[in-house]
Amino acid sequence: MKKNKIFLVFVLAVITTFSVIAQSKDPAVRIKSIVVTEEKPDMLVKKQYKDSETYYDSRGNISEEIAYKDGKVSKHLRYQYDQDNNKTKEEELDSSGRVKETSDYKYSNGLRTEKIVYDSGKKIKSRKVYTYTMY
Repeated sequence: MKKNKIFLVFVLAVITTFSVIAQSKDPAVRIKSIVVTEEKPDMLVKKQYKDSETYYDSRGNISEEIAYKDGKVSKHLRYQYDQDNNKTKEEELDSSGRVKETSDYKYSNGLRTEKIVYDSGKKIKSRKVYTYTMY
């Protein structure tokens, strides 16, 4: 059990390190994707499961994230960004790859002003408006 905790801490540290590097937007750092595999000893057999996948666009933005539970997709998200690296669209997909939910984001002067969430039939589920008070 103690080895599992140490391994988990190690994996989280590696993920954090790669996320920081990939999100640095440094053109010299060219990470395209990260795949994390988790190993779980079960009696005499070690089972390996894919834990997560993270993909990046050429500008270092996360373009897709897939999380797994016991080797099966538990969460799948895709993102799109504008020329200023603001997230403009987020899609949540089901395990077969169909869009379950879409979120559209709007910005003004670099600040998020609105988030609209649509269901798979493009019907509005919710809308958030962001209002800022400036000094």
